[in-house]
Amino acid sequence: MMNKISFTPKSSRETDMPQTSPKAPERARWHRRFAAAPILAALSVLALTACDAKDKQTATNASHVRVEAAAMTSDVVRASATGEIKARVESDLSFKISGRVISRTAGVGDHVRAGQVLATLDPTEQKADLESAQAAVASQEATLRMTSSVLARRKALTRTGAMSQQNLDSALQEYQSAEKDLVAARAELETAMEALQQTELRADADGTITARDVEVGQVVQASTTVFTLAHDGEYDAVFNVQETALSGKTAPLSLEVALVSNPTVRALARPREVSPALDTSLGTVRVKLSIIDPPPEMTLGSAIIADVVLDRRERVSIPWQSMFSKAGRPAVWVVDPETKTARMKPVVIERYDASKVVLADGLQDGELIVVDGGQFLRENQPVSYSEDQTR
Repeated sequence: MMNKISFTPKSSRETDMPQTSPKAPERARWHRRFAAAPILAALSVLALTACDAKDKQTATNASHVRVEAAAMTSDVVRASATGEIKARVESDLSFKISGRVISRTAGVGDHVRAGQVLATLDPTEQKADLESAQAAVASQEATLRMTSSVLARRKALTRTGAMSQQNLDSALQEYQSAEKDLVAARAELETAMEALQQTELRADADGTITARDVEVGQVVQASTTVFTLAHDGEYDAVFNVQETALSGKTAPLSLEVALVSNPTVRALARPREVSPALDTSLGTVRVKLSIIDPPPEMTLGSAIIADVVLDRRERVSIPWQSMFSKAGRPAVWVVDPETKTARMKPVVIERYDASKVVLADGLQDGELIVVDGGQFLRENQPVSYSEDQTR
């Protein structure tokens, strides 16, 4: 017997109505959420990409520079000059007559005493003049004695009336004339004696010979300098200084002199004399300094150097390579440490030194200035630098 399968027909309502469960709305919400997730992820990626591009662009525009913090330091304005130690009193010794030098007993560097003979002229002519003057004096003395005797005899005869007054007056005139001739002859003798003495050149004071301008056998003229004598006593430091160095109106703060050969040998000094005359060939002025308690090593003729402090104050000094120009005025690039951007700032220059530029105004203590890399900067440009450079 075969089994029969029977189908129960469904009603039309059951066949046409969709089969829904209570969880269908929740599944629809998850479906919409998962459909929007790729869009959000794409937007996030685009945002991150834009931020990275902006950061890369900022990093690309920032120029790497080397900076230095401006610092107030003690700025000392100094000046120096080289000179020599000279005696405060010097004299030029010369013969008062002309002649040929036959001897010289002193040279440069010799210490001599007052009255010491330094050189001698040939005295032949002067000795002959002296002998002639002595003979003239002897002759005039004899003439005076003779006229005196005649005058005395005529006075006696006149008193007795044996001789006229006219003869007495004539004898008196002859006596007076003989007296005048004797005086003149004695003056000539003194001149001849002085001329003979002038053939010997003597030192006028104790001192050291610093210059000599004659040799034995040389013919010299009267008043020609033969020796220069530096008198013993106080010494001065003598310098030839450029005229522009004396244009300042303020006195130096300090003044020292030291030996060139040994700078540790030093002494204080003070200005003593400034020559009013200008050496037109060199444009220099002679300045003399009085040395205060000079050490024994500072001897006559020593080469010395003067160290003068003209001014001292707090100023900012910057390297040469940090200087730029803005509107025709000197300026520097400064960096704002907060924004790390550069801007150009005008400055006022006090003076230019060998390795630094000293500023009178424009920078404050601690400001960051660009030392290297400023030629590639523009206003408000981002910069990068090592933090170690600001310490």
